[in-house]
Amino acid sequence: MKCDQAAPLPFNRRVAHQIGSALRRLRERRGAKQYRVAEFADITKGMLSAYETGRQCPSLPTLVRLLRVLDCTAEEFGRYIGPWGCVRGSRQAS
Repeated sequence: MKCDQAAPLPFNRRVAHQIGSALRRLRERRGAKQYRVAEFADITKGMLSAYETGRQCPSLPTLVRLLRVLDCTAEEFGRYIGPWGCVRGSRQAS
């Protein structure tokens, strides 16, 4: 299987929620509309909504496209998820 045709990650509700919450906070912080991010990431707005609400987990290639559209590195995205997979709020400690 080619990298760009990777199967979705195994569904785990907690992981899907963490990834989705982080994607939503990142998108909102960037001031981006759902339909525009979805369009540039080559997915439907409904799929982005499903990711952001934790109903589905994106495949790795899709997650990479979303992060590119949002101009976000994997390291920065990790800060939105937080250490050890603990979802952090969008406010950062001073």
